Amino acid sequence: MNEIDIGYLPLTDAASLIAAVDFGFAEDEGLVLNLMREVSWANVRDRMMVGQIQAAHMLAPMAVATTLGIGHIRYDLTAPFILSLNGNAITVSPDLADEMLVQNSHALNTMAASAAALGKIASKRRSRQLTFAVVFPFSTHHYLLRRFLMSGGLDPDMDVEIVVLPPSYMVESLSKGLIDGFCAGSPWNSVAVDQGKGVILALGSEICPRAPEKVLALPENSPLLKNEAHQKLLRALVRAARFVGEANNQDRIAKALSRADRLNSDERIILRTLRGDILLDQMQRKRNDPEFVVLSGAGVNRPLPEHGRWLYGEMLNARQIEPRNQSLAIARDVFATDIFDRAMAGETVL
Repeated sequence: MNEIDIGYLPLTDAASLIAAVDFGFAEDEGLVLNLMREVSWANVRDRMMVGQIQAAHMLAPMAVATTLGIGHIRYDLTAPFILSLNGNAITVSPDLADEMLVQNSHALNTMAASAAALGKIASKRRSRQLTFAVVFPFSTHHYLLRRFLMSGGLDPDMDVEIVVLPPSYMVESLSKGLIDGFCAGSPWNSVAVDQGKGVILALGSEICPRAPEKVLALPENSPLLKNEAHQKLLRALVRAARFVGEANNQDRIAKALSRADRLNSDERIILRTLRGDILLDQMQRKRNDPEFVVLSGAGVNRPLPEHGRWLYGEMLNARQIEPRNQSLAIARDVFATDIFDRAMAGETVL
């Protein structure tokens, strides 16, 4: 059997990787997948760069930034599989939510009202700027937060402070007053709500529907790409994603993800996430969006050059890169449609 070490962070959008192992899809392809749980995205990237893992659950923008050599040593990656679209939310402390309600009694009812109220508060701050955390500078979380803040009339580079924290540190940092809010993936927004430590203002799927979120990343020169191992891995992931996406499997998936050696999180929270039933606060307000996190479906798992183009545009808007046609071409090429298509030849892919 081929053995592959894969790094991942304990997030709901690792579901297809976990299902591939726990429900036998990898074994059916003759693979042994060793899932290595990490704390931060930088750990995942760096362990792959030094060869300690062969593939990774990775932020889509991180794969592009690493290949472009922005903010770190350049290391060429390829992303032959999309693990998820969407899945993020913006959460603030209950104290800040109360302050927003003073500005407007309807401030928590819609994303637009929340952004406007937050904009008024931030623009009046003199002694201390509002501080928001994202999981990595090159992340969809960062770009969604910037879009949200700008919709409230704020300059993300001047009117607030944006810091980086690992996803698992978000809730504790919020409860201790170290940050005023964060944008992170599931389950952390819902964990904050369930513990009474946070109020969700906006879902990422409301800000930018179907944004590319996580990918399976491999080194561009990976030995796995020189034999059939990568094709077996992609086929296992396609079948696992299809399994995860079936409504009648959601209870089983939530239970598998909740295990201490996987996400180590509340099964009920994970199930709500998979269903798109998002509890916003302790007052039991909810938003329902079946596409809150998209793990499978028509065309979802197939990487496209358009994903790279969109992320390149977001990096430009965040002033992280200078406009260069060569950089755009590299960003597009990270999303390896050709590798996916060759692996799926003869397969039924939704």
